[in-house]
Amino acid sequence: MQAVVEKLTPERRRELTRSTLIDAAADVFARRGFHAASLEEIAETAGFTRGAIYKNFENKEELFFAVIERRIETQLTRFSEVISEDNTAAADPARLAAIWEEVLSFDKDWFTLDLEFRLYAMRNDDARERWVAHEREFHDLVARFIVEMQHALGVSMRIDADTIAGIVVPASQGFYQWAALDPEQAHYYTAFLELLMKALDYQQPTPL
Repeated sequence: MQAVVEKLTPERRRELTRSTLIDAAADVFARRGFHAASLEEIAETAGFTRGAIYKNFENKEELFFAVIERRIETQLTRFSEVISEDNTAAADPARLAAIWEEVLSFDKDWFTLDLEFRLYAMRNDDARERWVAHEREFHDLVARFIVEMQHALGVSMRIDADTIAGIVVPASQGFYQWAALDPEQAHYYTAFLELLMKALDYQQPTPL
């Protein structure tokens, strides 16, 4: 059977170029940090000229947000897959903690980059507004994910999904940032999930 060769339309070519640039930016940002990373190195890593970046992104800041959005999308998709494969994980704090650590890839390089950009955003109003919008979008995605998981598992909780997301997202970031500095403290995240799950008070639906 003859292989089907995809026809590269201008739109598809731009999509591939943009995706390649985001991949390269993720690598360079992780190694260099936001401030030290240069558009020249990102373009060289991607195999393009600097002009290719400006055809797809307004500046380095916009490229950084594209990296974040790609990361979040990948994380939530994978988390959904893992939970679907193992429904019992939703009732096991240790398993949930392991899943978050695996899927969200809480590594030292990422935390360093994340904290660096947060400081940058605190000193730059435009960046701060975009960062806040990004965080609120992520919050909403997590809240919707929690609702979907409740429906899939057939459980209900005393606390609404929006409030749960507002607790889990910043708490998870804080716990894993601390663990990046002192790995021996990582187990406290499991203890936090145990306390949270008791507060949520999972309720199985009453049989008809």
